[in-house]
Amino acid sequence: MMKVQKSTLEFLDYKITKFEYENSSIKIFKNIKYEVKIDTKVGKPILDEQSSSYINRVDLDIHVRGKTGRTVPTKIKCSISGLFGADASLNKEEFLKLCTTSGVANLIMISRSIIISFTSQTGNKPIILPLINLLKTYEKHFKESKAKK
Repeated sequence: MMKVQKSTLEFLDYKITKFEYENSSIKIFKNIKYEVKIDTKVGKPILDEQSSSYINRVDLDIHVRGKTGRTVPTKIKCSISGLFGADASLNKEEFLKLCTTSGVANLIMISRSIIISFTSQTGNKPIILPLINLLKTYEKHFKESKAKK
């Protein structure tokens, strides 16, 4: 058994800010392919002088489209905001990087759980978000953004 190494990033709180589920079909489709898109917004870290710690808000929007052929019977939009902190021994750039990677990964994990729970109660097969490689997702996004400019 391994002893865990506690992260310097603290997950302080979260809130689901929006959840929309649309299933426009009574017909049961067998081979639905799910497309997942995310959008993240990482705020500017604030240094609390009294506690010598950083605090930051991270927003995550997840859009899921279930598609079979040309039909899109299922759509989900889930928005979640998380509050993260770290002591000031971490510099601002490192804290921001942790919020962008570990912070977003934790919000995805919570969103995945909420989507599984909700969709399992609809009478349809539960929708399980795939694991997301954030580093490659960000890398691809920034390459595409630069190419458009």
